[in-house]
Amino acid sequence: MNGKILIALIIVLAAFFTTGTALSTEMRNGLPLSNMKVRITSGEHTAKFRLYDTKGAKDFYEQLPLKLELTNFRDAQWMFYPPKKLSVTAKEAYHDGKKGELSYYAPWGDVFMLYKDFYAGDNMHRLGINLAGKEVIEHMSGSITVERIEDKTDGSNNAMRISVESNGKTTVFELNGSDAALELYDQLPMDIKVEDYSNDEKIFYPPEKLSTENTPKADSKKGSLAYFAPWGDVVMFYKDFGSASGLYELGKAVSGTENIKEMSGTIRIKKGN
Repeated sequence: MNGKILIALIIVLAAFFTTGTALSTEMRNGLPLSNMKVRITSGEHTAKFRLYDTKGAKDFYEQLPLKLELTNFRDAQWMFYPPKKLSVTAKEAYHDGKKGELSYYAPWGDVFMLYKDFYAGDNMHRLGINLAGKEVIEHMSGSITVERIEDKTDGSNNAMRISVESNGKTTVFELNGSDAALELYDQLPMDIKVEDYSNDEKIFYPPEKLSTENTPKADSKKGSLAYFAPWGDVVMFYKDFGSASGLYELGKAVSGTENIKEMSGTIRIKKGN
């Protein structure tokens, strides 16, 4: 083995075993992002967050699931108190909070969700970024449930799958596990109108827009499932297409590709196959 390659491999493995997590090159606000995701639900309102790869975020994640009461602060944030305080350091501290951030205020021991931009004279500490539901945080109140968003499967050893039923025929798609795919999966089941677009695709608009963080750009073929972020529509291709700005890959058809072209009216989309 080449000496330089061996040295690089040793460095990567050392970092892995030191931190206990794989190295992440995806950064936000100077902090690495983890694969930990959480869902916070209040009544009919749900917000989803992706946590940073920090000790405080891991402390929070390890306490889930939780059911807690919300408290409003200065008409800018909803806050709640996890049972155990979190470990934070100066590197996570900041003053100017932006709408949609999930943070922690160490002096009080509260986690909070900002629904307005907010400045604090004392330090706040970053926990995570918003993936979905930023606009509904303001409308939350009362009790909440805080739970992990786990990697989902169809109940077998297969990858995450969804089925689309139309006119008595079924098409099964295998999702790629990206953030956008997970968020689509989390909204199922749904009955929704399918529309024609151009001469190569069928589209539908999920109730909530999908996050394109950690989601690959698409190079769509016949049978590809994709998301066009500028419009917020999910696309099912029945001909080869290629790539386009704002088009992200969600998965591919594993059966029933030939049915996509004939889809019409209201379709039924559910988990599994």
